[in-house]
Amino acid sequence: MKKDITSVGIILCLLSGGAWSHHEDQNTKIAFAMEPEPNPEKILNDNFSILLQKLSPKLKEQNLKITTLSFDSKENKISIGVNASQLYINKTEKSIKKIIHESSQQTLFKNYSIDVYKLIIDPHKLALERNDTLITTFQEDLKAKEYIEIESIRIRDKDKKLLVEINTSIQRTNLLNINRGKEIELEIKKSLTNSFYKDQLKRLEVFVYNDKHVKIN
Repeated sequence: MKKDITSVGIILCLLSGGAWSHHEDQNTKIAFAMEPEPNPEKILNDNFSILLQKLSPKLKEQNLKITTLSFDSKENKISIGVNASQLYINKTEKSIKKIIHESSQQTLFKNYSIDVYKLIIDPHKLALERNDTLITTFQEDLKAKEYIEIESIRIRDKDKKLLVEINTSIQRTNLLNINRGKEIELEIKKSLTNSFYKDQLKRLEVFVYNDKHVKIN
């Protein structure tokens, strides 16, 4: 009798163990099923970001005037818009294509065709976008160097000049504050030199004002 009870006990243990294993298998399958599938669009965008990181220093090194760069996954094509004359495009097209082809070899775009075309952009709109970018750059650079007296920055084009007007909370016009104004002007010039728009430096004029709108640089 004892023998029979023991046998049943072992069988029950095995059955319960089998049921536990089966239950675990089900949970495992559900867990795998819930994992998100790779997003093809995200993978392409990530690869494009890698390509842009490789391209940026090479394009700057050769001072190539590329305005836009995009890709079309349906046509397997990279498009490069150049805001310049057709003569300039004819002279630089081979160099642009070579740089992009070489940089794309370790990405998903290695077999994409490359199209360089003349891009026509509204100069006014382009200037506004440039000014917005520069204002953000100047604000971040000045904040990083603890120029806490900066209240606002305005940029505008006038008479072939790029005017940068900086309002501060500085209260008096004395030698100490004049020197501070000149320091701020120097920082603006450094920021512009290190930006994509460094070619604007020749026509740059900086005006630093105190809280009474008196120029102090």
